Amino acid sequence: MIKELVLKNFKSFGQGSSCETGPPGVMRIPGLWPGVTVKFGGLTLIIGTNASGKSNIRDGLRFIHGISRGYTLAEIIGEKYVEGGVLQWKGIRGGVRETVTRDGYPAARFAIEVRTALRPEDGGGTAHYDITVDVGDKNRPPVVTDEWLRFDRHDRRTFEWKAAASPGQMEIHLRRWTAKKALGPRFTMRNDRPALTQILELSGAKDKDVVDEVQIECRAFLRTISSVRFLDLDPNSLRKPSIPGQTVLGDKGENLSSVLQAICGDAASREALIEWTRELTPLDVQDFQFPEVSLEGKVQLQIVEAGGRQISAESASDGTLRFLAFAAAVLGTEPARCYFFEEIENGIHPNRAHLLINLLQTATRGGKIQVIGTTHSPALLNFLDEQGLKDASLVYRAGAISRVRALADIPALWQISPRPPAGDLQGSGWFENAVAFLESEGKP
Repeated sequence: MIKELVLKNFKSFGQGSSCETGPPGVMRIPGLWPGVTVKFGGLTLIIGTNASGKSNIRDGLRFIHGISRGYTLAEIIGEKYVEGGVLQWKGIRGGVRETVTRDGYPAARFAIEVRTALRPEDGGGTAHYDITVDVGDKNRPPVVTDEWLRFDRHDRRTFEWKAAASPGQMEIHLRRWTAKKALGPRFTMRNDRPALTQILELSGAKDKDVVDEVQIECRAFLRTISSVRFLDLDPNSLRKPSIPGQTVLGDKGENLSSVLQAICGDAASREALIEWTRELTPLDVQDFQFPEVSLEGKVQLQIVEAGGRQISAESASDGTLRFLAFAAAVLGTEPARCYFFEEIENGIHPNRAHLLINLLQTATRGGKIQVIGTTHSPALLNFLDEQGLKDASLVYRAGAISRVRALADIPALWQISPRPPAGDLQGSGWFENAVAFLESEGKP
């Protein structure tokens, strides 16, 4: 699970103008610049007005996810193509020049930190990763200028950036856990790609025991950031037939029919899905069927109403298909550990928003799946339980710079008695007024 994301000088999340100098020629992020912290729970809704910076949080998470795929910085920020000219990865919106906040910071640099909860099979606890990137000038690729990983169960970092080596290279220190001296071996690596994934490629190296230990920890952390899906559901993709056995929902909703078919293989899950769909729509849904609709053996969802009338995915409403896609994502036989949805309420009638929240809160309650979603809908806040409301965050502008505050950290919200529905407060602009007051009082 992703617990926190810290953005420093990334896109609209600026830091002011102070900085300090580290090793010669290297601008270090000062301790006085903590950045903007976004906290995440099991289900986290991110609210805020248009252009407040909500989508930039998504870009920060995508940057971290791109690292897990072994890409260079240029590929993460730009694009990644594979053989045949197939686009494998869409870059960060705005490209290299718009990844940084240009508000007086003397170098074109940004930093991103992420804190994650490790899986029980990886020993549990928390991992903390930090990377600083200089996006460079014209004709020079972005490079790493600081990077480290630390587990909370250790008093030293697993590895850390030590110094700039020759042009195009950096020096990385690995840490010793069993030897008396703290510093482990040094390795020279490319600086246009995060060391986190380069370390996994070390083989036959000196201090093999140290390298093996560090590689185990790097893999454990990477597992927490690699299983993130950024779903951008498209009605046309949701309607397409798919082949049985395709049990992973595509980023645009591909394979919906075969994923639902796999879910319906369990009688209890099938009945729950029928009941949710019955409540969502005016249809008297009795069953789901998945007949073959092509010579290739592809199947397509058919919603069966009372009386035997069938509605295919081809003619089902966009909202119904979107809701079923949410269900397919979190209830599927091969779910991701974390999903990010922009404008999560799209296609869902406000009077049925409680069904979406109920589905997502139920799916995330066990801690195995995490859902993060941006929303403009006040109605969604009204249906969150107490923990879900505390986990929600407001993104707002303080001048030209974006700020983030968890609703748990707005004292007035929890002091109102009786407390009005949170959605009503959002619709009236109360949250923005509350944080403006806290800003004026100098309360972080």
